[in-house]
Amino acid sequence: MFQLPTRRSRQELRRLAGTLAGGLKNLAMGWAGVPMRLAAAEYHRTLGPGGVPAVESSYDPNALAGRGPLLADVAAFHKAFSYAPDNPPAEVPDHIAAELDFLSYLAFKAAFAMESGNVENARIVIKAYQTFLDQHVFTWVDAFRERLAGSESFVFIHAARQIGAAPLNPPTATTPGQSCL
Repeated sequence: MFQLPTRRSRQELRRLAGTLAGGLKNLAMGWAGVPMRLAAAEYHRTLGPGGVPAVESSYDPNALAGRGPLLADVAAFHKAFSYAPDNPPAEVPDHIAAELDFLSYLAFKAAFAMESGNVENARIVIKAYQTFLDQHVFTWVDAFRERLAGSESFVFIHAARQIGAAPLNPPTATTPGQSCL
């Protein structure tokens, strides 16, 4: 939802929307159904230059010291878990779309480790998921949601509300063969 709409991202959103429930499903299907030109215009108006900043470093109280340490920490998480998507969801790694994509990647890795019976690896990934939430996403997402609420963008206001309604808690380690998500 928080990335520049492309044909590929909209196809993926349509596929994923089928797995969602209630308001989130309706929001995803509605956004996927908006004509591409209008969706891109809404994205740029709301999250583009002059809009609501969608990057963690814009909310960092230490921004005067530079973005380097924050971006280095995000990059270290990515490297530690071999996160290197062919088509990253955003140009910068601290963009909301990139951070949420990384969390979904970690959740998948935890589920795979549990399904494979590797409980220790699953615990390591789950701990990293929680640490990334605490040190990155949770440090700025409330301020981001508040700013989006004032943006007058129906789509993004409702999407931001869903960030708060959707569980971002880490998966939990269970016994092998059980889903940890």
